[in-house]
Amino acid sequence: MIFPGDFRDFNQKPSLKLSWVIVFLNIFLYVVIAITFDVWPSQDVRKTLNDQKFINSIYEMYAQTLDPIEKKKLSGSVNTVYARALKDQKFWSRVTDFPFKGDQVQIAENRKVIVSFYQGYLNSPQYHFGLGTLEISPWSWLTYQFVHATFMHLLGNIMLIFLIISYLEKSVHPIWIAATYLFSGFAGGISFLLFDSVGGMAVIGASASASGLLSFLLIIKSSKLMPWGYLIAPIKDGYGQIYLPVFFIFPIFLVSDFISVLWEPSGVVSNVAVSAHIGGVLMGFIMGGYYLLFGSKAPSHSVFSHHDGFHELS
Repeated sequence: MIFPGDFRDFNQKPSLKLSWVIVFLNIFLYVVIAITFDVWPSQDVRKTLNDQKFINSIYEMYAQTLDPIEKKKLSGSVNTVYARALKDQKFWSRVTDFPFKGDQVQIAENRKVIVSFYQGYLNSPQYHFGLGTLEISPWSWLTYQFVHATFMHLLGNIMLIFLIISYLEKSVHPIWIAATYLFSGFAGGISFLLFDSVGGMAVIGASASASGLLSFLLIIKSSKLMPWGYLIAPIKDGYGQIYLPVFFIFPIFLVSDFISVLWEPSGVVSNVAVSAHIGGVLMGFIMGGYYLLFGSKAPSHSVFSHHDGFHELS
């Protein structure tokens, strides 16, 4: 694994720098939500959702609920269509009374699982704080950017965000960085909703904001060398840093999202809302261009940041 940024920044003492503020905010919300909400889906439901017999049966049930035009557009493997069915709230609403054909005993069991899954979703932080076609609220545009589904989801995002912001803070005013984070999140939400044609589950996570910060960095420092942290294993000599061009952000992090959206029109691949990443990336490009025109000469000092003698290689 490789990340743009210097791992040594993690050795800094926590402070009111923007990088630490955003990390603490994300962690604080994760802990509060973990204490307040039950785990969803439950262990029993999760086990059933991964059973191949159940997957095949749901695939058949889902296909029956589609009209002829929708069936023509149905593509992908059984597992791909199944994943789409689980996110399709229109399917959830039809499950209880649709006259399905086939093994009625299995269908009755499937109904119970889907209803339990749906009820759990309505009580989940993803529904209450996420952004989706059926869950749009004024605050969800902001809250979805700071709420994460799992600890690994949180860890991956905040590690990347901390490293990028720590690097940017050395030369860019934190107001620009914060604006890029938030506006990229808003743009990611718009992009997600535009791609979401099935009324799927709400999106949560800071990935769109992270994508915007990556493209912002790419635009304003594309010709520079920067430190990249590599992680092979969390042991001595298993991690460190090298210097690579900032431009490497494009092939390593951004290209795959655009390819994924072309491959999967829904914009969601393996439970990752890559469509939201696309919106974040495009907003980061815009913010980067705007910064080069109007903000690059502004001082970078503030209550959130200070220069520490870092000299950028070029």
